[in-house]
Amino acid sequence: MEIAEVTFYIIDPDMQRRNALARLLSTKGRSVPLDNVSELGSVTATSPCFLVHDDNDQVMATLGEAITPSNPVPVLVYTAQPDLERVYEVTDMGASGCFTYDVPNADPSEQIMRLLTRDARMQRVRRRRQTAARKLQILTRREHEVLTAVSRGESNKAIARDMCISPRTVEVHRRSMIAKLDVPCSISAVRVALEAEL
Repeated sequence: MEIAEVTFYIIDPDMQRRNALARLLSTKGRSVPLDNVSELGSVTATSPCFLVHDDNDQVMATLGEAITPSNPVPVLVYTAQPDLERVYEVTDMGASGCFTYDVPNADPSEQIMRLLTRDARMQRVRRRRQTAARKLQILTRREHEVLTAVSRGESNKAIARDMCISPRTVEVHRRSMIAKLDVPCSISAVRVALEAEL
């Protein structure tokens, strides 16, 4: 992702700081300065990103507006001197990260791109995890048990002994599990389970 592809919604009650950051980022992409999140209206940008000055009410309001399960938008919080405890707090609230911005002519573009790149990577991991979890939901309880045992490296005989069923029945569950997960082999089924954090 290039910074020019992103539309930055800059939410900051300080007009001078907000406009300075908007001017700086507008040389690299599109920026929309806003006094508060209630001015937002609808977001039509294909790659939006919210930059919010570290004000707890604005951060919470922006997170509530920006993060939806179907389309999570990155929210980056900025302040003159981020405190490590506060960084943890805002990321726990759902923000994608924090960056330093104080001097109107300082350029936080590199920090912002690093955070956006990390956020995009995390979004891909979350999507893979959600896809894998949805696939696992179609398995029966017995197929789940077999998959868990296969994940531990157990043989069909050991699984059969533990589940009090025949090795042939274990094989039937394995084939059914592989077919339902639409994977070529048991190893791929284990990979799906690992992605879903079974």
